[in-house]
Amino acid sequence: MARTMVAVFESRQEAERVAQTLEQEGVDRRHMRIADTSTRQEYERDGERRSGGFWSWLFGTDETDAAWNSDVDYYSEGLGRGGAVLTVDADDARAGRVQQLLEASGARVEAGGRHQAGAGGEQVLPVAEEQLRIGKRAVTGGGVRIYTRVTERPVEEDVHLREERVHVERRPADHAIPAGTDAFRERSFEVEEMHEEPVVAKEARIVEEVVVSKDVQDRTAKVRDTVRRTDVEVDRAEAGEFEQDFRTHCNTNFGSQGLTYEQCAPAYRYGYRMGSDRRSTQSDWKSTEADAQRRWEERNPGTWDRFSPAVRYAWERGRGRRAA
Repeated sequence: MARTMVAVFESRQEAERVAQTLEQEGVDRRHMRIADTSTRQEYERDGERRSGGFWSWLFGTDETDAAWNSDVDYYSEGLGRGGAVLTVDADDARAGRVQQLLEASGARVEAGGRHQAGAGGEQVLPVAEEQLRIGKRAVTGGGVRIYTRVTERPVEEDVHLREERVHVERRPADHAIPAGTDAFRERSFEVEEMHEEPVVAKEARIVEEVVVSKDVQDRTAKVRDTVRRTDVEVDRAEAGEFEQDFRTHCNTNFGSQGLTYEQCAPAYRYGYRMGSDRRSTQSDWKSTEADAQRRWEERNPGTWDRFSPAVRYAWERGRGRRAA
């Protein structure tokens, strides 16, 4: 399966440089096309010998294809600023590398929007859907701070002490000295007094234990969010069937201003898509114009007054086709 990728550059020189890089990477130059304003003018001069429009020729697809219509306004705007568009057809094996090189060059790349399956012209429109994945992470939700400090307090206790005192007493006596006693020898002796005094000692003891623990409880939390999904709506009403009508209207109303149909085509396609959109609830141009102008000016600033007649004309054609 071949895959077409489109990159928009500020100049043709940048597009040529990137094309050379892709060729060095093994991409066949025949699978690459570069278009700028001069390419479009050449196509218009040779238009009688070509079938389909300029962008149909460049992308190799039908101009009425919905995927083509969704991006062509942006590409037209890029060429209008003097830029260039590079298209590359690559198989699935090379598509990733080609897209990587295009993005590395700084270009805006549209990849994956158009897939081609040989001559069958199969178009694959990817449907994207977001999936909600719930995870968990630990966060701080409060707690307890514990610290210790040393304090002093006075204490007192009674203790019983013993104290000795020496008493000297003289008592009168009258008796014989035992034989052999040296009564007149000089002598001396001492008697000590003893007493007790308090001795203070301290011993540290564990008198209490503070135990810190946590209780763990599980709970179920309901998580609500939104996810996006690509919804595909098929509307077979396309602007291609009115192309000749639009060309006639353009030549009649814009030819005097020097505008070609290729320059006005984005306005016609834009108006037609709005008018044929079945999701739109607006039933008349007056209620639609403000929103149409806002959306147009977002991508084409300062050009609404010039192209609004083309937008309205195509919008009315789209409304009529939708009603039918």
